[in-house]
Amino acid sequence: MKLPTGKSALARCCATAVLALSAASALTVAEAAADDRVRAGNWAGYVVQGDFHRVSATWVHPTITCTNPGVVQRLVPWVGLNGTQDASGAMALPLMQTGVESLCVSEAAIYAAQPGLRLGAAAADLTFTNPVLSDVLMGASSRVNNALGGAADGLCATGALPALCATEWGTDAWWEAYPQPPYFYDDVTTDPGDTMRSTVEFDGARYTMTLENRTKNWTRATTVESTAPARTAEIVVEGQLDSALPGFSPITFTDIEIDGKSLSAYETEAIGIPATNRVLIPGPVRGASFTIG
Repeated sequence: MKLPTGKSALARCCATAVLALSAASALTVAEAAADDRVRAGNWAGYVVQGDFHRVSATWVHPTITCTNPGVVQRLVPWVGLNGTQDASGAMALPLMQTGVESLCVSEAAIYAAQPGLRLGAAAADLTFTNPVLSDVLMGASSRVNNALGGAADGLCATGALPALCATEWGTDAWWEAYPQPPYFYDDVTTDPGDTMRSTVEFDGARYTMTLENRTKNWTRATTVESTAPARTAEIVVEGQLDSALPGFSPITFTDIEIDGKSLSAYETEAIGIPATNRVLIPGPVRGASFTIG
């Protein structure tokens, strides 16, 4: 996913982390997911391990409320194949994913985010060649991001720099083959309340990522050649590492299918985001659906 670098608050720059992070070993949850242990990371939702060819889900894009002006705040519902550990414990890559990003940014947040973004970009570059160092850099990226973002947010709270702390909000439809940078569909728009459908398919030689806006009646599809097998499937909401999340209306993923079966047909792993301003965890799987928020 992308974040801004320039002085325009909605300009785009380098990619940030998309792999699930171990910000903590697990989150203890009273009543949320299917069990009371939720792996902590920068995703909230469900992961399934196996040998897959297709995953898809539908959701209504949420209304966003920007809450922390000194912090880059992202909320990104998406569907994908690969991107976390497979059944053997190895990282399944590349991560093929598509969805819609909502982004809240101010110039203060952009400046505060730059050091962490650079560490995250370096981690992405090392994903295949040195995964251990990549994990170390990603953890450092999260810590630096939260420290500088918290400082900028505190400064914004004083009201001393209203121009730098003015927040802008926007949405973008996108696809990504992580660790490569994301690509945005600049010729289409998505608004809160739009019904979205995301599908990622693998035929043994290529991945096809299809994103539909059923409200605005547009579809965009991208194909990437790869013989890397699909060992995990994800239906998640992503944050900006584990920094502050924006406010948002609940997201219910429906019509979830993995190789023609509903999500409840699989053994799932719940993932949650221990954000600096809230903990975000998925609700229980109910057939082919679950709710976050």
